[in-house]
Amino acid sequence: MPRALVRSRLAACAVPCAVLLVSAFAAAPAAAQSVYAGVGTTGLSLGFGHTYSAQLGARAEVSLVPTLSRSFAQDGIDYSGEVKSTRFAALFDWHPLSGGFRLTAGLSGGKTSGEFAGAPSTGTTITIGTSTVSVGPADRYDSKIEFPSAMPYLGLGWGHTPEKGWGMHADAGLLIGTPKVTGSLSPSLSAKIALTGRDPQAELERELQTVRDTTGKVVGLPVLSVGVSYRW
Repeated sequence: MPRALVRSRLAACAVPCAVLLVSAFAAAPAAAQSVYAGVGTTGLSLGFGHTYSAQLGARAEVSLVPTLSRSFAQDGIDYSGEVKSTRFAALFDWHPLSGGFRLTAGLSGGKTSGEFAGAPSTGTTITIGTSTVSVGPADRYDSKIEFPSAMPYLGLGWGHTPEKGWGMHADAGLLIGTPKVTGSLSPSLSAKIALTGRDPQAELERELQTVRDTTGKVVGLPVLSVGVSYRW
């Protein structure tokens, strides 16, 4: 494609974009700052916001899920473990109608994971991959599910407008990313699988793959939250 044509097309795209940006920044006479707190699926959140106009704003936010203990049984294995999350996010808001409704995009970084220690019921059998062995008190099958450290965010919401004073906000969106699944076998359980003539690590990978087939369909972490803010 000729360079002159490329330049002309870029110029044609740049003009309307510039008009939109200028109109957005001109929509409000002054900037405003805010602090806010909320609660939702990503835990407790605290943040700081800066509104550039009635249409554009930016926020920095930290969210925390305190360590939650959970126990459950599945396929003859008693699991106990912890779920925890600490995330930081840089978010950009666009209020297309210069009102409360907004579209939000950004990037979240941090750690969201669940770690579970599995103890098979003594005197029963367990199947790992294609190997079925009897188990005792020393046998363990542990697993970990962890979301990516960096996750893009897309969502919509209400609030974080330039009006001074107290306000409320609500968000619904998605942190985009597929979780990673890892696991390990205790030495005693590995030894029992080896006695069947199979490779314990290969059997573990087969077992984990059945979980990954399910988690592979997960496209991210849903975000639902409500909170209050103060703007000055």
